[in-house]
Amino acid sequence: MLQNILLPLDGSPLAELAISYATILARRAGADIVLVQAVQAHTPPGVDQTDAELEVMGRAQAYLQMVTARLEAEHVRSSAHVYYDDAAHAILDAAERQSADLIVMSTHGRTGIGRMLYGSVADLVLRHATVPVVLVPASAKGGLQVGQQIDTLLIPLDGSELAEEALASAENLPLHRETRITLLRVIEPPAYPLYGDGYTYIPYDEETELAQARQYVDQQVSRLQAAGRHAMGRVVVGQPAGVITSAARELHPDLIVMATHGHGGLSRLILGSVATSVLRQSSIPLLLTRPSALHAEEPEPCVHREGDAEAQDGAARPRVAVHSDEEIELRVSRADLYLIECGLKALAYAPGYDYEHVTAARALARRLEEATPSMTESELQSRAEPMPVP
Repeated sequence: MLQNILLPLDGSPLAELAISYATILARRAGADIVLVQAVQAHTPPGVDQTDAELEVMGRAQAYLQMVTARLEAEHVRSSAHVYYDDAAHAILDAAERQSADLIVMSTHGRTGIGRMLYGSVADLVLRHATVPVVLVPASAKGGLQVGQQIDTLLIPLDGSELAEEALASAENLPLHRETRITLLRVIEPPAYPLYGDGYTYIPYDEETELAQARQYVDQQVSRLQAAGRHAMGRVVVGQPAGVITSAARELHPDLIVMATHGHGGLSRLILGSVATSVLRQSSIPLLLTRPSALHAEEPEPCVHREGDAEAQDGAARPRVAVHSDEEIELRVSRADLYLIECGLKALAYAPGYDYEHVTAARALARRLEEATPSMTESELQSRAEPMPVP
């Protein structure tokens, strides 16, 4: 059951497309909407950016208060949170701190859908969020309006247990009894090269595949109908993205629900595969569920330890996991410490790094900054070594 819906905004009209969807879900479920906006100030080098930070924070707070007033007029409870951070990390942190059950966000950003999907905000959120994410494309301008409700769902399945987690996400939505659910099973024929030796033949019997797919879909439809849902099934042979898009144009669903797994992991699905194609070709919002099998924490990184017995004998050092709460003592100069702090800050705002690494870098940089007195320019110059002359 939905209790908290996280709604990231950036002040743009395109981002506000997600407001109506979040409002409809919140009203139906009796849930709260948690508004979050991330801001950053950019000033010329050497200029104190305190005033700029206060200005952007103030504008964001005023904007979110305006949105909060709109939600209150729709009888929806809400709270507002402004982060001085980049968008992806702010969204993920807010989702965890506010115990969000669902994230509803636009897929446009200020630099277009391609930027959002390829390595930026949406990609980071989808790779690290532990709750379903509703992505509202920029083309969904004629979608649901406040006061309407979700009448039709399209749920593509591929026969795997991971894909069936999309069904669980759909069942957790605050749907009314008349909501029509269409389960779509796409059979993708194997792709054979036009010519060439050495390719492995993949047995494929279309009639058998169709029969098995229909049986599978019928079982899922029967289960939903037994629970009182209006469900129907459809089996189609073709390319998944194209079939899903065609079905969406025909059925006009209010929401497409998919599990973000694919057969090559989440990154394959987001970067150039089914979900990306559907988002680009369709104006229907897409609810993506990250399978619970992917929620398990990744194994801790392993590093070589100096002084291991095997290393003393000249053998390869064993890889020993270093726990995050293990403390070690390290003697460094103030200049070295300053360089470490600068490096951590650069890592903390560098694109492409994992959320956990960036978060840890920022936390450590703050600890160093608080514990270390700032060095004067003369001290830094006195520490600097002269460059070798060729």
